[in-house]
Amino acid sequence: MTELVWAAVAGACLGAGTLCVSASWRAAHPSLAMRVRQGAPGAPARTVGGPLGWARAWMLRAVEAIGSTTPSVEYRLRLLGRPAEVGAFRLQQFVAALLAMVVAGSACAAGLAHRGGGAALVVPVVGLSALMGAAAWDQVLSLRAGSRQRALDAQVPDASELMALAVGAGESVPGALERIARISSTDLAGELALTGAEIRMGVPTSRALADLSARNDSPSLDRLCQTLITSIERGSPLAQVLQDQARDIREATRQRLMEEGGRREIAMLLPVVFLILPVTVLFALYPGLIALEVGP
Repeated sequence: MTELVWAAVAGACLGAGTLCVSASWRAAHPSLAMRVRQGAPGAPARTVGGPLGWARAWMLRAVEAIGSTTPSVEYRLRLLGRPAEVGAFRLQQFVAALLAMVVAGSACAAGLAHRGGGAALVVPVVGLSALMGAAAWDQVLSLRAGSRQRALDAQVPDASELMALAVGAGESVPGALERIARISSTDLAGELALTGAEIRMGVPTSRALADLSARNDSPSLDRLCQTLITSIERGSPLAQVLQDQARDIREATRQRLMEEGGRREIAMLLPVVFLILPVTVLFALYPGLIALEVGP
């Protein structure tokens, strides 16, 4: 009887989750009739009426409460180079929590079938698994955003030298940005292409460069943008400044790698001291310990 009750509860949770996912998908992809009824053909549907809308709103609030805040998610999505669509991320987070809950529920069901008893621990374990799944997806977003920003930081010296060559050959700053974006296929090239598109649409070059620096979290890219802005506003020579800056960035990167190597060297002492050294001492002392005759 207990197994039937838990099966019914699991089925109800699965059904509710499926309905929430379906409602979220329909809200993110409204039909033509829904857009016409809202009076804004290009705007997505904002609300879903009825119990599905209430359940979706409640689930989104719950996931946001256990995860990170909406501004934090928007900021990390911008660092990742994606549109700041928090609703899509929350839906993915909910699916991750649902998968973790299903896996934990299946493991608990297998354990109960094998040993029996312990049914009272199923609900806490499943709930904790859902929280861990949502938190893990949030951490995945943070790791991806941080990895992209580190890649951008490493690509800035090459872009700075290429820009110095282009400017020295007579190119303007917007032309140099577009040229680098065309000949490269890196994350920084995509950012430079977006900046060049903004300049072509009429945005002032200084403002477009400031926006480039603001939507990323790379110190090297920020220095490059500030150098370009200063040169544009004051009319200072740019080619030599960019080459010097690229050299400074490479030197700072080398210094950072040396510091990281020093920290890793200390960390490498841990397995040597606690694993290799005790085994070596044991092998050295074992024959002598065996040869000893300890009497009463």
